[in-house]
Amino acid sequence: MQVTLEWLRRYVEIEESGQEIADMLTRQGLEVSECVSVKPHIEGVITGRVVSLEPHPSSKGLWVCRVDTGREDRTVLCGAQNVAVGDCVPLAVPGSSIPSGKVIEATQLHGVFSEGMLCSELELELSEDHSGIMKLPPDTSPGMELDRALDLEDDVLDIEVTPNRPDCLSVIGVAREIAARKKRELCFPKISLEEQSPSSAEVSSVEILAPEACPRYVGRVLEGVRVGISPFWLRRLLNLVGLRPINNIVDITNFVMLEWGQPLHAFDLDRLEENRIVVRMARPGETITTLDGEERKLTEEDLLICDARRPVALAGVMGGLESEISEGTTRVLLESAFFEPKGIRRTGKRLGISTEASYRFEREIDRQGSLRAADRASEMMASMAGGRLLAGPLDVYPLPYLDRTISVSVSRINRLLGTSIEKDEMVGYLTGLEMGVKDQGEDALEVTPPSFRPDVTMGMDVVEEVARLYGYDSIATDMPRAPVSLVVAEPERRAEDLARDVLVGMGFSEVVNYSFNGPDLLKPLGFPEGDVRAVPVPLQNPLSESQGFLRTTLVGLLLDTVARNLRQRNRDLRFFELGRVFLPRANQVLPEQRRMLAGVMVGRRSREGWNEPDERLDVFDLKGTLEVLLSAFGVQEFAWNRSEQISSLHPGCSGDILINTTKIGTAGKLHPSIQEAFEIEEEVFLFELEFESLSSRVDRPREYRPYAKRPPVQRDLALVLDEAMPYGQVMERMREVADPCTTEIELFDLYRGPPVPEGKQSMAFRITYQDPSRNLTDEEINKIQEAFLGQLLPGLGAQLR
Repeated sequence: MQVTLEWLRRYVEIEESGQEIADMLTRQGLEVSECVSVKPHIEGVITGRVVSLEPHPSSKGLWVCRVDTGREDRTVLCGAQNVAVGDCVPLAVPGSSIPSGKVIEATQLHGVFSEGMLCSELELELSEDHSGIMKLPPDTSPGMELDRALDLEDDVLDIEVTPNRPDCLSVIGVAREIAARKKRELCFPKISLEEQSPSSAEVSSVEILAPEACPRYVGRVLEGVRVGISPFWLRRLLNLVGLRPINNIVDITNFVMLEWGQPLHAFDLDRLEENRIVVRMARPGETITTLDGEERKLTEEDLLICDARRPVALAGVMGGLESEISEGTTRVLLESAFFEPKGIRRTGKRLGISTEASYRFEREIDRQGSLRAADRASEMMASMAGGRLLAGPLDVYPLPYLDRTISVSVSRINRLLGTSIEKDEMVGYLTGLEMGVKDQGEDALEVTPPSFRPDVTMGMDVVEEVARLYGYDSIATDMPRAPVSLVVAEPERRAEDLARDVLVGMGFSEVVNYSFNGPDLLKPLGFPEGDVRAVPVPLQNPLSESQGFLRTTLVGLLLDTVARNLRQRNRDLRFFELGRVFLPRANQVLPEQRRMLAGVMVGRRSREGWNEPDERLDVFDLKGTLEVLLSAFGVQEFAWNRSEQISSLHPGCSGDILINTTKIGTAGKLHPSIQEAFEIEEEVFLFELEFESLSSRVDRPREYRPYAKRPPVQRDLALVLDEAMPYGQVMERMREVADPCTTEIELFDLYRGPPVPEGKQSMAFRITYQDPSRNLTDEEINKIQEAFLGQLLPGLGAQLR
């Protein structure tokens, strides 16, 4: 929004410079991005009045003018044909310079001496008009410096208006901010209408068929207008704020739009079928040719201004070509309406059109100001275009504006701002913004925002208004005081942090993947028919085909991450992900969400180095990872039961992870076929666990054991067992029959081969005995060991080696 300082001074007294006003507005929340001083490069150009005009005696087309300069008369030759006796004109006297850099000199042409030059607006770089000599206002005194006579010096402020402040998309809105901050009077332009018969209703009519999209439509009718060039002051003002002057009728609508923030549109009444307006939604397949000459295809969501037969304007966006104002226009129907913002924004975005009008309608203009803006423009048209204003407006208002009230507390406002503003001072700030304020008692105020402030809807908005006008820079900087308390994280959060810490400590890196993937990552995992993971939930609006489903497992995306890293020659990888999977539920729209923890391991056991052996990861590294992870959650014993039914894992090197016979996940070596499908050349070891099974244990009490003061006693024994007997079964039996003094059982050797018989294996264990209260004797240890073996050997079918 561009506005000039002199324009603002029409409505509020301003003593400050343009930069001072810019700084003040910025502190109030209206950021001024630039303040530019405008001064034409005109030196020595003065005002003059033509007192006589005669043809040049020997040169056809030239005029010999006598010009009164206030001190003397000067003879000036002129070739323009628009000069007349009594005209006030700009005169560049000898020695003066014009913006082009030309220095004016006295010259003699065909025997007549010329003492200067009469100038056009183009020569003075005041506009693009070069049709003739510039005409100054008739009451201009001769001999004045031209820049002073026309107030050509000005400051242009470029304001970055935020979307919630449509009231400041007007000069009066900005002036209101200045008046409220400086506690000065805001002066509105006086509107004096001279209406004549017949009435507007006898000549035209307005019908609204879409009241939700157009809650108010005001029309004014003028007859006998003369379309022509606008006065210099109006064209100059529009040029300064970035609008191109067109003609007096259109320029007036633009001026009033900038003045009040109400977009207007002028129709040639004689080009409207049956001289009437119908506001309706577009019909399927309907089109309109807009003022830019483009044919626009419309949808049923577009609002139209129509006559009795066809569309004549795209409501709130752009006028139609067939009803525009032209040089031959004599009757004008002036539109001032309120259109629903969302519809205007939707139409503008779809058609790729953004205009000064649509920019304001999209942000919601003042519904109550439609008639006032129409009256202001009508008065100016009657004055500048010589028109007759017909009696009475065409004001159709099916959905009137309803006031809203907001109750606020003076003490609460001060508490929030850290201030001690008196109630009367707050009332002054708010009334300066034209808000209605009622005193509701000792501490309460009832505030009624004006119709041009749609952003003020609740108490905090009122607090902001008080803060803006009090001055943010006047509010003391003070750190907020609050009691400090220890915040204890929720159990689930603590469990997540614990899992991350443990895995990162073992060299893993966390991966965060999208929660959706495609069939290319799910199908290779080979989930059997009937497995809910094989039927993912589809997305209605996926980002791409490869992300069309909610994931049912973390494994697919982790393997894809491994494959991409291996292609980049990152060989030694340990990744984990903690996230949700989404499993479909029968007869329900929303899937079941489960938190899962998955990890993958690829490559060497340790980093490559001159003193590090080149050992590859194996299933025992995976088992050790699980032991450390589960131990951190208080799980000292878990079972890894071999299973050949896990489709994604190697049938001879995988199994289910169980805690107290409850399955919490799977772990093992990746199936070769899946490894090939993901183009992974390295062996992959992975696990996937239900995280709730771990997080539920994070708050379980831990049993404290005092440090034993008595020395432990260790005994070794080797058992010969069937080769097919798993270690887990042996260890489970040993723990069942162990004496209470047994503190640790550890496997330290596994052997197959002579002299152990074929089909057998030897497992060597180290057993630690310790009593916290006394020293154990050899005799006691021997008795415990004999009792232990007496129960262990028969149960396992084992022999001592």
